[in-house]
Amino acid sequence: MDKVEKLLDTLVTLRPSVAPSSLRFRLGITARLSVAFAAVAILVAAANLIVEHGISTVRTTRVERVAESQRIAPSIIVPAEPKAAAPTEPLVARKLVSPNALISAVSGFERAVSVRTERNDPETDAQLRSARTVLEREEAAYVRESNRIADASALTKLSAAVKSYKWRGEEVVRLADSRRSVISDYSQRLESMKVRMKRAVDRSFKIFGRVIARQYLIQMDNDFDEIRTHFENLNSHTSYEDSAIEAIASSEAKLTATLALNEGGLIRSQGTEWVTRLREDFSEIIALRNSLLQLNQQSRENTQNFSQENAKLTLLADKTIVFKGVINSNRKGAAAAHVPPTPVAATQDVPPLAAPESAVQEQTETTTAATQPETRRRVFIAWISAGVLLLLVIICVGTVRSIVGPVARLLKATARLANGDTNLRVPRGGIKELDTLAIAFNEMADQLSAAQALTRGYQQQLEAKVDERTHQLEERSRQLQDLAEQDPLTLLPNRRQLFALLNVAVELALKDGRYVGVFFLDLDNFKNINDSMGHAFGDRVLIAIAQRLTDTADHFGFAARLGGDEFTVVYASASTVEEIRAAGWQLVRAFQTPIAIDGREIMISVSIGASVCPDHEQEAEALLRAADAALFRAKALGRSQLNVFTPDLLDVAAAKFTTEQGLRRAVERGEFELVFQPEVSLDTFQTVMVEALLRWRMPDGSFALPGEFLAVAEESGLIMEISDWVLESAIEAAARWHHGAWPEARVAINVSPRQLLDAKFADRVWELLTTYRLPPRCIEIELTETVLQTGPATVAALRNLRAYGIAIALDDFGTGYSTLASLEQLPLTRIKLDRSLIASIDTNTRSAAIARAIIGLCQSLSLEVTAEGVERPEQLGHLLGSHSLSVQGYLLSRPVSRDDLLAVTETMQQHMQSLLLFIPASTQKLGIEEKWEEEPPRERLISKG
Repeated sequence: MDKVEKLLDTLVTLRPSVAPSSLRFRLGITARLSVAFAAVAILVAAANLIVEHGISTVRTTRVERVAESQRIAPSIIVPAEPKAAAPTEPLVARKLVSPNALISAVSGFERAVSVRTERNDPETDAQLRSARTVLEREEAAYVRESNRIADASALTKLSAAVKSYKWRGEEVVRLADSRRSVISDYSQRLESMKVRMKRAVDRSFKIFGRVIARQYLIQMDNDFDEIRTHFENLNSHTSYEDSAIEAIASSEAKLTATLALNEGGLIRSQGTEWVTRLREDFSEIIALRNSLLQLNQQSRENTQNFSQENAKLTLLADKTIVFKGVINSNRKGAAAAHVPPTPVAATQDVPPLAAPESAVQEQTETTTAATQPETRRRVFIAWISAGVLLLLVIICVGTVRSIVGPVARLLKATARLANGDTNLRVPRGGIKELDTLAIAFNEMADQLSAAQALTRGYQQQLEAKVDERTHQLEERSRQLQDLAEQDPLTLLPNRRQLFALLNVAVELALKDGRYVGVFFLDLDNFKNINDSMGHAFGDRVLIAIAQRLTDTADHFGFAARLGGDEFTVVYASASTVEEIRAAGWQLVRAFQTPIAIDGREIMISVSIGASVCPDHEQEAEALLRAADAALFRAKALGRSQLNVFTPDLLDVAAAKFTTEQGLRRAVERGEFELVFQPEVSLDTFQTVMVEALLRWRMPDGSFALPGEFLAVAEESGLIMEISDWVLESAIEAAARWHHGAWPEARVAINVSPRQLLDAKFADRVWELLTTYRLPPRCIEIELTETVLQTGPATVAALRNLRAYGIAIALDDFGTGYSTLASLEQLPLTRIKLDRSLIASIDTNTRSAAIARAIIGLCQSLSLEVTAEGVERPEQLGHLLGSHSLSVQGYLLSRPVSRDDLLAVTETMQQHMQSLLLFIPASTQKLGIEEKWEEEPPRERLISKG
């Protein structure tokens, strides 16, 4: 009231003249209070009149007395149920059955249901089953023992009550489990919405590193926190009170209002799909909350019924078996009298009682007249008092609302008016005095509005200029911020922004006890696409890959680009490590469908290394290093692989780094060497070709095989330099032999896929042939099967080589990606059978049949065939019957240096003839009997030598 008086003093000079008609129907404070006190006085007077005039009533008391000789021993409690009975014959006492065990079993079942309702685990399930079994056993025992002395109808009623009691307890347990399930679903849905809302806030507009989110996003985030707080209060209570659910409903209503009020802004900032998903999820949690409210009601009802049935069953068991009399039939015409059962006071057997010869009953009836009972009088007075209090409360509440509401409106309007909102008008209402004050306030607002209208025009012009300058500064600031935090090509976060976001995710995960996953991705053979299709096409491929990563990782984290073809995906918050592993495989599967670029479908696979915080590391840089080490193992496993970091991978990464540094020194110091392995024709037993094989001479004098270092060379980019050295060294060795002691020399040279797809490779080969004056027929280019994946680019490169007259061989045919279609599509001249096809040719008839079939197919296509991996005389014997076949393997010769090769080729015929002596005759017959029928194979082969 002090605030009202001050406001009246402030506005007294502005109070307009109000017509009496406008205040005619409004009551003041004095009138309202007078009405209240008059109503109270009337009701009190009415109550006194009712009390003074009581109502006369009649009360009848019926008393029954039993003869002293018929009283039961003190251990038996006689029921106080008066009932008229016909004269009875003497009674004979029998042994009584105690219901204590059954009542104890009923109580035990009630306790088990209570414990099972509070907690759902194997222990409580076992307790409930045990209590149910005990109850059933005690019921059966009680019925069996009581059947001799109790009525069958009473026992049937008892059994039905036990059955209903057990069903009611199980229903209480089922409703408790349903309630826990609904609470769990509500929690999961709420957490999902909270994560999405937090991500929306985190991705809001940023200026100079400080997040400035839209106010409605912050308000919605606060509403979510309020719902979560009420939900935690709900989880902390085991009772079925609805207050916590009502608090949740109130918070949900606030969030619904905020969402409806700002739906347009949310659609513009987050997108229609985001808003739709939010509404769907919100509808789900509202449905879950309503379901929880319904389950609470059912649980209360069932729990109450369960307790009532417990009391009913206990009473029924107590009264079912008490005493059963035996009719003495000595008297003729005597009617049988049923003695009501008497509850047992103790578990001891009751000794038989002697029945008197006659039973004496005395009955009296007393009628008295009195005024209205005290209890009824108190009820009347209570109703009158309640009515008085209710009327008084209604008047007081109405009066308070008539004062507080208008005063609150006036205070709020005063604050808004002080802030410049001159268009505000206060609604009229309340008591007469406050309604007059509202009219005066509105008049004052009108005068202030007219005064401020003169200056608003000037302010608008000035504000327009300020807004324009501010918008320009903000736009430039945003552009600078984007350049500092985004990759300009893919618009993904760059390395700097990645570390900032990852550090925040790690900090939150460590605080909340959750996990953060870091995925390091590398595109398999992306450099081949970049080299063959051009960098502009490669950039479009990178943009498409970034979009696919964003779509895949949007529901659990974010993607970033480190540079080149290296990407990183962060799983921001996971409850288990298995969630992170599943997300990694989801990323792998996302690239198992083609990517459409400029009308072309490109298949790109990814290799992924993963690390987990806090299991592996707890810092952003350390997590990336661990993921990089896991990536190296994933790439070693093949394409489209995921590998999670283990501590031993650090040793592998260190070894990889050591190997890479050693390769760089080897290139500078010339530590690479070529060795040559002969390929021998089975028609002439002469060396028709040698394959150039790369070796790395180590400081201790040993040699490292290509399989030990070529993968590292491929990843580090040294493969092009090493491959070019191999090409030039092989051509130089072939030219020396051709112009010297071996004019028919031919050298097979292995090339890498990246080297073959280089647009200048064919010209480079021709340049070297011209430099060393070597005919194109003297070299043969060997390709591994991995180049078949590059499609049209491979075919174009091979045709360029064939145009120069250079032979082309497909190495390791029969494994990996090789298909019969490649024999028709690629311009090949030779097929080299993989050693896996030759390994069991002498021990497995199926392997021999497959090898013969492939050899026959290639020869029918006019392709030369070389069998690799011949290491036993039996293998050679199975291949002897094939025409135009060359063989290669340790049985013939190991790889030798360039200086020792001529000596090996000169003695190759004698060596082959000596090998024939070790070939079993049965092997020869198995391998060649179908080919040569005119003369024995050994004599013919020796004659050819």
